[in-house]
Amino acid sequence: MRKLNNQLTVEKLKMAEMLAEIDESYGQLWAKACQALSSHLPGLFFEHFIKPLDHSLDSSSGNLYLIASDDKRIAHIEMKYGALIRESLAPILPSGFGVRLVSRNSHVGDGAHGASAKAISSSQQDSPIKDPTKRSKAEEFISEPSQEVRIQSLLELSWKGMLYIFGPSGTGKSHLSRLIAERCRSISLSMEEFMVGFASASREGTLLEWKKEIHSKELVVLDDLQFLRQKAVRTREQLRALMDSALQGKIRLILLADQSANQIDGGADLRSRLLEARPLELTYLDEPLRKKLLLQMAHRGDLELSEDYASFLAARIQGDHRKLQNAIHRLSMVQDLPSDPQWTEHELSDLMDSRDQVDAHLVLDIVCKFYNVHPDLLSSSARDRSVVRARHLSAYFLYHLAGLKLGEIARILGRKDHSAVLYGIRKTESLFAQDLFLKKQAAELENRIRRS
Repeated sequence: MRKLNNQLTVEKLKMAEMLAEIDESYGQLWAKACQALSSHLPGLFFEHFIKPLDHSLDSSSGNLYLIASDDKRIAHIEMKYGALIRESLAPILPSGFGVRLVSRNSHVGDGAHGASAKAISSSQQDSPIKDPTKRSKAEEFISEPSQEVRIQSLLELSWKGMLYIFGPSGTGKSHLSRLIAERCRSISLSMEEFMVGFASASREGTLLEWKKEIHSKELVVLDDLQFLRQKAVRTREQLRALMDSALQGKIRLILLADQSANQIDGGADLRSRLLEARPLELTYLDEPLRKKLLLQMAHRGDLELSEDYASFLAARIQGDHRKLQNAIHRLSMVQDLPSDPQWTEHELSDLMDSRDQVDAHLVLDIVCKFYNVHPDLLSSSARDRSVVRARHLSAYFLYHLAGLKLGEIARILGRKDHSAVLYGIRKTESLFAQDLFLKKQAAELENRIRRS
């Protein structure tokens, strides 16, 4: 008995030493993390927002948690420097670990997620199911009047099969899918998570469990379908199987993309299935609806926003709805909100559009002269390099500077529908990151357009 007690004592001492080593190594890791963050973030922001955070390293879920006192503060940190924080900490954290910014309330019980991470990560677990008949004003999805009845039926789950939601970034695709997913047993994945999950399950021999987990849901949401690579043959097979299950009525499937179905690079077999999906196109809201959305966001964030203030913001912040959310986040951090428009213009200048709307004919004239292209060629089938470049840049400026909708631009440029226009705009935006000469040309053109 004495020998057994001695063995137990030795085991306890070893365990205590091991825990002490873990605490010491985590202390060193956090010191390195603070050093990295202080060198990458603005000094005042680090002192006021990062330094006061609580923190914990959860090996079961593979996350470093940065914990703030409330949701509003964590939303502000995420909005301002969330991506930079993760980028700065990636080289310091153990392999496979991520960073999660959470409030103290939402962090309660997070440690329980680790066990289920083999097949689906903790951020992809079932959402709490809400009664589809009960929706508060803060949860209402704001859309064009012509789409209200259809969106209401989607939220009430009075549909089966496959839904394809598409439109430019920032039109509310992910928000709408989240509202639908809250009303049943669901799982939401980005295309990257779907591909990585499939590859990991194949490598670890848990493919059957991975497929069973996904196909057991009432609703599956796949975001960023445009990032599906045609060369990812086996991933496409899994996606086709999921689409077939939806078309057979076994599950509901929502696919989200920035592009129309005929532009998805997934092969003819996948595109043919997409044609059987119910398409829903979302576009940027007009000024009255942007005001309504701003007031909803303010209500959700406990921000008192007057009708006049909301009208002013809706008139000056156009396009991507995330800019409206960004504005609400910034204003919610101000203790006493000034009513002076000049203060607002200064604080939110990067989100606001110019007061003077650019004339569409002026855009075409300046772009065509710059590339020495006759304006009639823009609406022709000509594919010369200079004509295509002028056509795509014209679409880009008509969209971003003249504030025209995609359908209007399609009519001006003689395209069949808005999808060709959207492709030209997205192609131009992606080229800016690769072709500095083109980016410089576009900047020069924008200056000429604004000066004229």
